[in-house]
Amino acid sequence: MWIYIISIIAVSFISLCFFKKKFWENRYLVLLLIAGVALVATLATNYSTRGSLDKKVEIVWTVPLQVMNLNDSLVDSTYFSVDEELNRDDHLNGGDTTLTDRYSRHFFYYGDGGLRVGFASDDDIKSRDWDYIYFAESENDTTAYYRKMKIKYDNTNKWVADFSLPTLKTVRCIYLPPSEYAAIPDSLIRELPL
Repeated sequence: MWIYIISIIAVSFISLCFFKKKFWENRYLVLLLIAGVALVATLATNYSTRGSLDKKVEIVWTVPLQVMNLNDSLVDSTYFSVDEELNRDDHLNGGDTTLTDRYSRHFFYYGDGGLRVGFASDDDIKSRDWDYIYFAESENDTTAYYRKMKIKYDNTNKWVADFSLPTLKTVRCIYLPPSEYAAIPDSLIRELPL
């Protein structure tokens, strides 16, 4: 933040020395010079200092996951679809009493061009592309939720403005109870970049 104040004072003083009596007539040019110098100084300061800044995780939102009733003959013990032709809703057991139930908060299936993860929240079945979802263990056996987090720079420096630092990464993660998390194949689990 101090970089803006120094830019305004320095450019105003140099412009006053250069324009002298015509300073007020050239005020728009001076404002343009101030904006340009402040932008260049801010970018230079950000690039030079952000490598030494710590990172913090900001939780954007958290949505609880609900238990789904899946058809046991269509998913295996790792909650992975046994048929690549089925879509998201075909895996659900919609009250048919002749089918065996399997309860889970997630399942994997192929659809829309790749591997997807299905889950239920807000009384709605949703799915996301596996490439953009991470998995982690929740705190206990009854808690499961879907969370969006942003990894940002933790700025305590008065010279750099917080709004001028970019967000490093946006992460979406499904937190599952330890028993369900242990059932996920190791090839589908990626380490959280936190």
